[in-house]
Amino acid sequence: LCGSALGEARTAQSIGRSLLQLGVYVQELATAMVQSGVVAISESARRDNPFVRRVIPLGVDDRIFAPKPEDRSETPSILFVGTLNGRKRGSWLVDLFVRRVRPEHPDATLMVVGPTGPEFPGVTYHTGISDESLAALYRSAWIYASPSMYEGFGLPYVEAMACGTPVVATPNLGSIEVLGDGQYGLIARDEDFAGALLSLLRDDSTRRALSLRGIQRAREYSLTFMLNRYEELLAELVAVHAKSVASL
Repeated sequence: LCGSALGEARTAQSIGRSLLQLGVYVQELATAMVQSGVVAISESARRDNPFVRRVIPLGVDDRIFAPKPEDRSETPSILFVGTLNGRKRGSWLVDLFVRRVRPEHPDATLMVVGPTGPEFPGVTYHTGISDESLAALYRSAWIYASPSMYEGFGLPYVEAMACGTPVVATPNLGSIEVLGDGQYGLIARDEDFAGALLSLLRDDSTRRALSLRGIQRAREYSLTFMLNRYEELLAELVAVHAKSVASL
């Protein structure tokens, strides 16, 4: 389960989408009730579905997503990964960057990995890029910013931390779980988000401290760890099936 349809329903921006996600949630409950191999990608997703027996977080390939401090851009830079509309709220971040960040940092840039949007000074769009190119963008950014309303896990948080890039996120179940309620990144509500970005852009020592703590945190979400957990699960399911067949 890549998150929770109940979580999606809570943050849906229309009644129709909310009802659709509630219908999916009923299916998620029923599936987890009858299938022993259902896996959630976060503890928050399991809390929404009491029938899920296992949590295996998503993993990051540390051969690709790794820190290279020398790749950091010379001028202030912010990275966002996601869609402009919906719960990711990329358009909201672009507007905040134009109104609040650029006036204080005229040479600042915002790199958006996702669909192309309106053109503004300092804003660039990157669509359909490889993991290697994405990792390079993470490493070049001073900050990874995410104003998402809901994340079942929040893989970009971990990708950014693995590359040594501090994270600023709005509070949601995924950001709180991955960022340790602010221990490994800044969590700011909408009204404080611009201030958090500006403060971190000005504070090199805090960025370095968050970078080091983020790198340590990201090691808990390695791709190797995730694959090992799935291999253990598959071995358990095969053993149960073999035992069932043998008893026939």
